[in-house]
Amino acid sequence: AKEAYEMLQSKKQKNVYLLDVRTPQEYFFVGHAEEAINIPFSFMEYRYNEQKKKPVMKSNPSFVAEVKKRSKKDDVLIVSCRSGKRSTKSVEALSKAGFKKVYNLVDGFEGDLDKKTNSPTFGQRTVNGWKNAELPWTYSLSPKQMYLETGQGATP
Repeated sequence: AKEAYEMLQSKKQKNVYLLDVRTPQEYFFVGHAEEAINIPFSFMEYRYNEQKKKPVMKSNPSFVAEVKKRSKKDDVLIVSCRSGKRSTKSVEALSKAGFKKVYNLVDGFEGDLDKKTNSPTFGQRTVNGWKNAELPWTYSLSPKQMYLETGQGATP
């Protein structure tokens, strides 16, 4: 996460953007990196998968098209999600679509679960990640950075 932040702050590279591919709800209510632009890779369907013990997600069919509207194929895109799984899939989709400089923020915005059973934060996302690295983040919203179904907003 710190390396991604340094890339965003560097004046050496132009057109460096942080793309947050979490759902709009995660972006709005969990918080986000201050410079993050939200274009969801998938949406929550408000159904629960009993076998997987998590909500059902459906792909955003216009994900690549939305990124193409807002970015050039030679822009540097740092892609983030909660913990790195959706961003991995997003990086693959964007690379396949011809984006040349796409990077995965492997530890994501919230980081990984603490798996130490004797830890007071066991089961919580307190290991690595943008938030846990104490990098700038916010709950504040800007229509220019938000994913809006009207096709407005989320402009780098």
